[in-house]
Amino acid sequence: MWLLLVLAVGAVAPTESRVRLSIREAGKPTGIRLRVTDGAGIYFAPLGHQPIAERNHKTPGDLLLGDGPFELHAYVYDGAEIDLPPGRYLFAARKGFEYEPIEQKVEIGHKAGQVVTLALRKFVDLERAGWFPGDTHLHFPDPVATRYEMECEGLRVCSLLLLKSGVPKPPRPGDGTFQNVELFTGKLAAGSDARHFIKVGEEFRHGLLAHLIFQNLKQIVWPVSTGGLRESGVGGYDWPMMLQAADEARAQRALVTWAHWPYPSMEAPLDIALGRIDSIDLLTVGNPFEHHPELVEVYKMRGPRAYATPPIEMYYHYLNCGLRLALSSGSDKMNQNPPMGSARTYVKTRAPLSYDSWVEGIRKGRTFVSTYPLLEFSVGGKIAGDTVTAGKLRVKARARSIEPYETLEVVVNGKVVASAAPEGRYNEAALDRTFEVAGGWIAVRAHGPKMLPYGATWWKMPVFAHSGPIYVRGRAPAAPESAAILLEQLGYLETWVRDKANFPAPENRVQALGYITQARAVYDKAAANH
Repeated sequence: MWLLLVLAVGAVAPTESRVRLSIREAGKPTGIRLRVTDGAGIYFAPLGHQPIAERNHKTPGDLLLGDGPFELHAYVYDGAEIDLPPGRYLFAARKGFEYEPIEQKVEIGHKAGQVVTLALRKFVDLERAGWFPGDTHLHFPDPVATRYEMECEGLRVCSLLLLKSGVPKPPRPGDGTFQNVELFTGKLAAGSDARHFIKVGEEFRHGLLAHLIFQNLKQIVWPVSTGGLRESGVGGYDWPMMLQAADEARAQRALVTWAHWPYPSMEAPLDIALGRIDSIDLLTVGNPFEHHPELVEVYKMRGPRAYATPPIEMYYHYLNCGLRLALSSGSDKMNQNPPMGSARTYVKTRAPLSYDSWVEGIRKGRTFVSTYPLLEFSVGGKIAGDTVTAGKLRVKARARSIEPYETLEVVVNGKVVASAAPEGRYNEAALDRTFEVAGGWIAVRAHGPKMLPYGATWWKMPVFAHSGPIYVRGRAPAAPESAAILLEQLGYLETWVRDKANFPAPENRVQALGYITQARAVYDKAAANH
């Protein structure tokens, strides 16, 4: 197996000892996220890793946490080495969400051949039950380094996305700069192997309408970004619409995901109503229970009530209108911070795991998303993405987490109907209740107030997890409030299309308004009864 690590040869400083790391899981070599500190809290970097935290540090293999003072961690594999003066050290390691954290105190002497063994153990093994973790949204690092870091973070699937950013004075209207385009092949990326799957997809962007993720593309959907700054160059057209870009991706059987929901989301009530969106990334930045103050300003999200409604509630409004929308999540990793898989998607697939089977699992809604809590959820034996018949329904839920959270909740049609508090070493909570449900949807979520230290205010998120919904076949309650808030946002889009959008030709405006008319009929029906 290849190793992304520097094997040290040569002299060791006379005041230090060279220590080798033995990193094992069930006796097999593996990788971890590691931080080594002395009694004063001073960080010691393994050989080949940066010893000092810098805000603009962008070398693969290191992780930067916090927003100042920064905290460095190193991604290391079995056999890595570190030079340490004699003394006592704390070796603190993590590997994803399913492994027990390691906090191992070690005494280092002044002698050659010292080995520190770090043995990993899963306290939950979701892969045995067919649930596999992945990250839908990366821009950094390159595929080979991605393979190395994803193993150290306990991930099995990663989507590395190409994108286009605008420039203020482009040679031609709408021109910009591209990232990761040279890596796109339409096939699995370099570094993929029998257990780890990486593929380059696309983030199609507009600064007001949407950022859409296309996973499992065969060909790039051009022009990659539309509109003006930030995503496209000054003077660019607001055409094609996101809906049309989604159509081109779906024609290739790609999965269409709304990136970092809901920033931005002007076109959301159109695209979701007309069935162009397969899933939304509910977790990427901020708290799902409140709007992200910086991103609201960045994407000019002012006006309709939707822009003042928490992201999680907006997701519930779509479900209440009878629209099926899977859940997914990704880190939007652009440099050292946040860690890959800071927000991840667990997907239930049929064996064996492949990139295709993982993406199709999201399409079917067989998911839960998490920043740490690990969920188990069923209704009458059915799992997320399935449909059950209305009546008395037995709901079983369980959450376990190495990070503390406050409550596990059952949500029916947007309302919390039961909750349980976690306890014990792994913060375990469980519910087993029967409810009379006439129709609609059921999901579970676990959450708490603790914010995770990912990147200033941009990437900070709470300890949180949410299952995909299980749908209930029957007569769901009418949803006039949900339909009203989505109709209002659709009207906001309509005004922009009619009065402000920069289209290449008059017929484009007519076509866009025609789409909006179709979507309005969907919400009018939901307001009555779906």
